[in-house]
Amino acid sequence: MESVLTADGTQSIFSGLLIGLISAYIFYVFIDFLPRTRKERETMEVLNSLIAATLDSYSRCRIYGHETALPHVDKSVLQKDWLEDARAIFKKNNSKYLPLLFAMQTSYTRLEDFRHVLPLAVSLSPMHTMQWLVVIDKIRLLAENYGENPKVEIDKQHLVDKNTEDNPILEYKSTLNLRMLEVVEESIKWLYPNKNG
Repeated sequence: MESVLTADGTQSIFSGLLIGLISAYIFYVFIDFLPRTRKERETMEVLNSLIAATLDSYSRCRIYGHETALPHVDKSVLQKDWLEDARAIFKKNNSKYLPLLFAMQTSYTRLEDFRHVLPLAVSLSPMHTMQWLVVIDKIRLLAENYGENPKVEIDKQHLVDKNTEDNPILEYKSTLNLRMLEVVEESIKWLYPNKNG
């Protein structure tokens, strides 16, 4: 056995195999792994920008938030701390009406964008595809409230953020609050899948 292992032919075979393995690994890293990783990162950036558009409209309470181009959307709303804080606010139904209204308007104008980028989620994995479909559904449920907002008399406008029976839009505001809670929860699952079990 020793003579077989130390023979020149065996050493040549092993060195050839080792060179082949190293060459294949280098080829894999530079030709497949790095380009695929870059493509996945860029794909996630596009998808995350869509989620950030709705959340940013709520966060900055911008009347023209639905017109903001995706590269100019504030992505800090995708941070886990912001999302957790927002979820706590929505769970307690302590949100403000105007930010909810602007987030709903953005979800309405971006709904088709969410649907059209589904092939990007498909290119990532089946798990990403399933979660993106859930995100689309939650954005759709928020967007369905567009144009349904009731008129508020001037003398009652100061009540729109109160969680009392005096609030003339209490039910509508609560609906928007629930829909935003669902969007935030599914955004957390999308952005931080390993931390959600």
